[in-house]
Amino acid sequence: MNYQEIKNRQPILKDCFFAFSNEQFAEGIKEFSLEGQKILRGSHGLFGTQQGIDDLMKFYDGISDEIAEKCTPKEVYDYEFINHECDYIGDDTDAIKLTLSYFDIEKVREVKRRFAYVKLEDIKFN
Repeated sequence: MNYQEIKNRQPILKDCFFAFSNEQFAEGIKEFSLEGQKILRGSHGLFGTQQGIDDLMKFYDGISDEIAEKCTPKEVYDYEFINHECDYIGDDTDAIKLTLSYFDIEKVREVKRRFAYVKLEDIKFN
């Protein structure tokens, strides 16, 4: 399985949902049968029970762990370089940041970077 296949996996939502309006919030409560339960607000429009939100975060942690185990830094960098249009903007910062989020700096040093204006040691995560 390659990086893109792993990264593009979608979770099955259970006890959580995304809503961006009061109507969507009400629909999510009804669809997931969460009436009367304590609903927490996550990030980026996420709502759900503590367990539902925790399970969703575990899903994404598992994706990150699988990428680190089954993919190479070069594979991640090359995909994200194109995905973030680094060749168009002439800066690979987005691609190298994502690569660093999966692998330690020593593994990432092996990647042949293009448009590398920021040294690995100087990359800042906001």
